[in-house]
Amino acid sequence: MSFKKINFQHLLTDIILSIVSVYLSLFLRVNLFEINYFINDVHRILPIIICARALAFIYFETYNIIWRYVSAVDAFRLGKAIATSSLVIVSATYLFQLGVVPRSLFFIDSFLLLSLLTGVRLSRRLFHEHKDAKILKKFGERTLIIGAGATGQGILKRLLADKELKLNVIGFVDDDKHKIGKNISGYRVFSSVENLENIIVNYNIKRVVIGIPHPSSAFLTRVLSITSPFGIKPLLFGTSDKGGQQQPELREIELKDLLTRAPHEIDIKSTIQMIKGRRVLVTGCGGSIGSEIVRQTLQFSPSRLIILDHSEFNLYSIDQELREFSSYHEIIVPALVDVRDKNCLKDVFDKYRPEIVIHAAAYKHVHLVESNPYSSIINNIEGTKNLLQLCEEFEVTNFVLVSSDKAVNPAGIMGATKRVCEILTSQMGFKTKRAYCSVRFGNVLGSSGSLIPLLKKQIESNQSLTITHKDITRYFMLIEEAVSLVLKAASISSPGDINVLKMGEPVRIIDIAESLIKLMGRDPQTVDIKFTGLRPGEKMFEELYISGNELNTSHPDILVMPKGDVLATDAQALNPDEWINEIISLAQQSDAKSVVKLKSFINSKYFA
Repeated sequence: MSFKKINFQHLLTDIILSIVSVYLSLFLRVNLFEINYFINDVHRILPIIICARALAFIYFETYNIIWRYVSAVDAFRLGKAIATSSLVIVSATYLFQLGVVPRSLFFIDSFLLLSLLTGVRLSRRLFHEHKDAKILKKFGERTLIIGAGATGQGILKRLLADKELKLNVIGFVDDDKHKIGKNISGYRVFSSVENLENIIVNYNIKRVVIGIPHPSSAFLTRVLSITSPFGIKPLLFGTSDKGGQQQPELREIELKDLLTRAPHEIDIKSTIQMIKGRRVLVTGCGGSIGSEIVRQTLQFSPSRLIILDHSEFNLYSIDQELREFSSYHEIIVPALVDVRDKNCLKDVFDKYRPEIVIHAAAYKHVHLVESNPYSSIINNIEGTKNLLQLCEEFEVTNFVLVSSDKAVNPAGIMGATKRVCEILTSQMGFKTKRAYCSVRFGNVLGSSGSLIPLLKKQIESNQSLTITHKDITRYFMLIEEAVSLVLKAASISSPGDINVLKMGEPVRIIDIAESLIKLMGRDPQTVDIKFTGLRPGEKMFEELYISGNELNTSHPDILVMPKGDVLATDAQALNPDEWINEIISLAQQSDAKSVVKLKSFINSKYFA
């Protein structure tokens, strides 16, 4: 142990207590008439006692703690130091015949000294806890912990130790009948969660902390419905990544916590095998999905990662984030390129020779695509076609198209373009016999420009929430999980496959809105909601499957359509390449016939 870490004030205190303990032990062991007989021998042994105790305390690092946070672990460490030093003292006393004292004196001294040292430390801890409790009682927010089990008790200790949180714990609620009415560490378990509302009112509660491990979404929704009328945002203990280490932190409940779908563990062996040591190109790298693909791909040690985007700002943002990566200059290549520009794309392929291409670049906002059909057709369809042709030319082994549930029976331009991209990808997979596949999924929470941020902004601004229809539903998934499944699906796909991610049950948008209102500490009854009607290109519900012939894969959340789900409509049976080329050509001329041709090609029952 470094001497710089030794608190010499604490060491001096321990030495003084060691001296007091020896003489007090002698007083307890012999009567007053015998003390004078042994006292001189104790004087001779005292230097050995002081040296042995001090060295043992230092060796066992008993000063490498903060006294105000002393625990049973620290008491055990003190016990080891005292036992070891006592053994040394006894051995030295009798080996060198330093004096004659009762043998039991050393045992009494050991136990007495342990009591004195732990007592001093515990007294300091209790002093600080009492001092902090007075401050929290005066200035802290009155806080209730839900759950009086091990997790709840751990949270209590954390809140008591960290006065910076300014949370004054009043007590617990717990559904365990055996705990109700009892005290835990001096704090009462008032009642069950069923009576949470009454407890909030009766005890003027301002904060609620959930102390239950892995609470279900149904339980969190239940708690939210009780606390939101009081403007209380329940808190959870989660973890955050700080300096590469997971650190516990107190956070508010988020929308992702309320998802009813429980994610499955993903076996990443095939993903590692696909990516490790290979050259990977990610298009649309600055978007929500693309940037997460970049982050996760980087974890699997590619030899080169080309990040491509046509938006300078988006590319700059993700590039700045990746500069913290230690091997940035050896691995990361930023490419400011538009997928519509085949010549520039070819230059990237020629220079860096990607082996895997993950295509996430697309125009995705339904109403914007509907208002700008020609540029959307060119960007989504021609951009994908350019990439696929270059992948064929440069013998790229894996191509992954990030698709959408809107590609199934599309009701508008966005979904129709995605469906064409799926067909192009499957065709190229069949042609090259390489692992070229599509991965289809629904909405992800937190994606840029999506519904959730818009609703949050409206709630914060006290505006009316705008929802198209009271019964409209959508699939939702966490962005991190969606990307993990995209990479997993790509690693187990065969040529031309369309993989479909299981999104759980569709969720009503009105339910999402009400959950958001509660999460933001508002009462849903006080927030106005306006139904604006379906916009062009929107459907009441989304679908993930066309044929219904999906097969299970090695992962429970991934289904596959082995033949790419390419159905032979009359239009497709004629000549797909010819039709697609004509659609692109007409769009380049801003000709309305491109949309007519697109509708005819897709032959969707929803397309107006």
